[in-house]
Amino acid sequence: MKTSNFNKRILVTMAIAFLCCFSAKAQNSKEWSIIPFAKIGYVLDGTVSTASLDEVYHANVGVNAKVSFNKHWSLLTGVEYNYRWGFHENASGWFHPADHREGLRHFIRIPVCAEFTHKWFYADAGLFVERATNTRYDANETVNFSVGPEVEVGGRIRLSGNDHLRIGSQCQLCVNHVTEKGQSSLYGGFFGAFLTMGYEHRF
Repeated sequence: MKTSNFNKRILVTMAIAFLCCFSAKAQNSKEWSIIPFAKIGYVLDGTVSTASLDEVYHANVGVNAKVSFNKHWSLLTGVEYNYRWGFHENASGWFHPADHREGLRHFIRIPVCAEFTHKWFYADAGLFVERATNTRYDANETVNFSVGPEVEVGGRIRLSGNDHLRIGSQCQLCVNHVTEKGQSSLYGGFFGAFLTMGYEHRF
């Protein structure tokens, strides 16, 4: 039930984000774009209370809406799905767990970023929030919530008058909060580096 309610909140947030972008377009005649994208990353993920470290790989797919205010500055927001797998470190060394972080594999993330573009170059920076979905923690009435900054730089290859291929490199820093019924809260976070690729279509 909690996962269902969370997914409903995600859909509402997505709708509001895209409506804001479309409203800005309608009211101010700004250019807007849709950017489907994929990325893969290497992440060091740790938990403070257990002093443990995970070597984790992330694979993400998503879509952003982009509103351009002038030739250089834009606002991006959207939604992405994040899948994780990796290795865990303890006193005996590294091992591959049966289920990474006790089921924490699937996440939904919402980023909001400002972007600067100049000719072929682009750079964006902002914040993201995310939550684990359909995990063992959720079944036990828990919350896994994260927030943090992200920065991306890359290039835009022009394919046509309204289409660009985007290739970039992204860094993320995250603070994570996990709670489980009848147990203490856990705090941690991660630092990750990602390769990104997207297709930008301007309307």
